Amino acid sequence: MSKQPTLLAAAGLAIVALAGCTDADATSTSSASPTTAAESTTGSEYTIPDVTGECVDGTATIVDDSSNVTIDGDCETVVVEASNSIVTVTGAVVNLSFNSSITLVNVSTVDNVTFVEGANGNKVATSSAPVVTDSGEGNTVGAE
Repeated sequence: MSKQPTLLAAAGLAIVALAGCTDADATSTSSASPTTAAESTTGSEYTIPDVTGECVDGTATIVDDSSNVTIDGDCETVVVEASNSIVTVTGAVVNLSFNSSITLVNVSTVDNVTFVEGANGNKVATSSAPVVTDSGEGNTVGAE
């Protein structure tokens, strides 16, 4: 049996152990501090776009990621394919389905809510008690 793999393993451990023994001042060449990086993003002028959703022939499909979407009035079926958005429906919905992640839907009344597989981290804020089918993970339905 060869002693070479054992010697290589021992040498590797010695290098790893000694790596933590370096002088931080001698190896640091950066003059930036953590607060400087955080300050550079302060004052960002990014605003979340407001989008008007349309219910056509009883169906509204939401596809605008990272947006505030408003659907005025009743809409029989609302399909949410947009992720990281806030959707507000001012009327009643019969069928609400999610093929998205991290989206909040505010709706006063909804009869059925479906989260498909892969639809994760969504929330439906409603005062009604809909029938829920959840094939995703981390989704919630209830009063806000």
